Amino acid sequence: MLAWRSSSLTLTPKEAEYMKPHSLPVFPNWFPYNDMLLDGHLKVDEWAGVKTRGWKWDYRGPVLFYNSGRTADAAVNSYKYANSPYQHKVIIGVGELADVRTLTKKEAERMVCNFNNMPLEKVRRILKKEGFSRDQFEDGLYQFYLFGPYVAPLEVGFFFKNLKRFSKPVTFNWPPGPVKPIYTKITTGSELQAELKRLGF
Repeated sequence: MLAWRSSSLTLTPKEAEYMKPHSLPVFPNWFPYNDMLLDGHLKVDEWAGVKTRGWKWDYRGPVLFYNSGRTADAAVNSYKYANSPYQHKVIIGVGELADVRTLTKKEAERMVCNFNNMPLEKVRRILKKEGFSRDQFEDGLYQFYLFGPYVAPLEVGFFFKNLKRFSKPVTFNWPPGPVKPIYTKITTGSELQAELKRLGF
């Protein structure tokens, strides 16, 4: 509750902390990888979804998902996504990053299946056809993009839980520079804050 002092509106320390703008990381990706994550196509074991990268990150907690201006055609074709300008340069959802580590062989196989919307048996047939023996399959998983219009995982898994899609995308101006996560302030009264509050974040 707000406290009145000296005829002016004063916030208690707890209220001031709540009203202060907070920052959350924004995780960029080409369309439709974040959509695939939020739509349940990138599940692995008990995890709601997994993204892969070639680098590790110490952060754990809520992450915003941003669709960049670029499109991954092979991924679009895998799940028959309809591409449009409205699906780019927007934040489309949020989730909790719970773990970051190197994928196991089993997880890498699952991610190849997830990315390409194909059964494991077909993945293994393709690798065998390309000359990979059983003990070389792991190398083949990370080179899977070479064997056709496919998608291959990177070696580091970002493991998410509690994934939630926004009711509508929130426009976001990504600054020029690297495509690793950046932080943005969640300001009081903003469209971004409203979506996060609706989803319980």
